[in-house]
Amino acid sequence: MATSSFSATKIATYGSMVFVQIITSTYVVMSKVILIQGTSSTVFLVYQFMLATIVMGALALILERKNRPPLKIPILCWIFLLALVGITLTQNLLSACLYYISSTIEAAVLNMIPVFTYIISIISREEKLEINTLWGKGKVFGTLVSVTGALTLILWHGSAVVLLTSNLGEWVLGLAMVVAGVLAFSTWIILLRPISMRYPAELSMTALMFFFATLQTMVVAAITSHKASKWSLKWDLELLNIVFGAVFNSGLAYLFCTWCATLKGPTFVASFAPLGLVFTTILETAFLGHALRVGSIVGSIMVVAGLYIYLWSKANEEAYHSTDGDDTTTTSLISNHGS
Repeated sequence: MATSSFSATKIATYGSMVFVQIITSTYVVMSKVILIQGTSSTVFLVYQFMLATIVMGALALILERKNRPPLKIPILCWIFLLALVGITLTQNLLSACLYYISSTIEAAVLNMIPVFTYIISIISREEKLEINTLWGKGKVFGTLVSVTGALTLILWHGSAVVLLTSNLGEWVLGLAMVVAGVLAFSTWIILLRPISMRYPAELSMTALMFFFATLQTMVVAAITSHKASKWSLKWDLELLNIVFGAVFNSGLAYLFCTWCATLKGPTFVASFAPLGLVFTTILETAFLGHALRVGSIVGSIMVVAGLYIYLWSKANEEAYHSTDGDDTTTTSLISNHGS
């Protein structure tokens, strides 16, 4: 019975992260259309975060009312930090950078999430490198293959690729913004596990994160988009994307990331990031009429192969430690503060 429960949980975590990438890809494709029309990215995010707070707060009130742990001030401060790093900084930077660089460059840097997360997790001792083991080599090799496939998918178009679409100053600024956004998101993934272990109520924590992110982004919007005309909503794809972004991209996606990071660790969550580019390519080909090139096919195969190698290595690592009786749960980064 326990084995059956373990298998169901394992399948659920894998399925959840694949679903997250489908959600993210759909959101990116829809966002490309509305941002070109001159929509303020900051105001757009305020509405999205506000609706996400309401949706996740309602779910938390219904489903976690009886088993929600007490919310202490230190935990509230850590959740505020999670919101600032993983939602406010990440999403504002990744949205605003598109004013200065192309989506191609942003997509290329976004697929560095597994590498950045893996490096940070090793430095913070959340993960062990274990390069002398088969699974240690497999995780490193799988990550590199997956990221290489993502870059292949982006850059191999069968002709010259023009990356510099604006003046050098704007290009450098946009590149710095997307790198900072990726680093912020990778840091958020690392922080998720220790904090969620101390406050095991994913719905409530997600709702609180988006509540704080709403307040934080409103401060930014008050400075950058203070004109009343910027806050008017159009009853078209813009409104649909706000609802979709709030319920799925912000609400469910962040909830699944929090849950999977708690159970499987931060690098497991990050390893699925290149898969999002595969789904984005499929959606753009199907709905936006983009041509399906050889580079897209080869890159997609490499992404899936690299992800499979990483997940196979991770499964072997977990099986070994489970058989050996070793507890693979790493020491919490904030446990000393809560003792």
